[in-house]
Amino acid sequence: MFGKILLAYDGSETAKNALEQAMEMKILLPDSILEIVHVAQLNNIVVGDAFITSSAAVQDELHDAAEAVLDEARQRIAYLGLATTTLLEGGAPAQMILDYAEANLFDLIIVGSRGLGTFKELLLGSVSYEIVQHAQIPVLVVK
Repeated sequence: MFGKILLAYDGSETAKNALEQAMEMKILLPDSILEIVHVAQLNNIVVGDAFITSSAAVQDELHDAAEAVLDEARQRIAYLGLATTTLLEGGAPAQMILDYAEANLFDLIIVGSRGLGTFKELLLGSVSYEIVQHAQIPVLVVK
């Protein structure tokens, strides 16, 4: 059914709910592979043709914060076999998750919903919304 399951995890409450669902699915499918990914948001700004990066100290803090998010997930899945975590850095989270899922031949993406209304989705965009709209594989959105 689902041999490779990818969980997009950002540490939010809905992501924690999605982690619970992914863990339950992994228990029901013990031969499946569960991989949890977190996209580190690097503090870069694009203004016209200029690309401005933050200082090395800020980049290090952002990286450490991303690792802390994944450490929480690592602790939760430590008892599961065939379960890992991966940190993806830079880029738009939805596109990075989609590219990673495609490149690594996942069968299912699980993502938490932030509960954004339609108006906010149009203005701000939503990682879960983008994944659902563009994924070539099934997506489970958990509230």
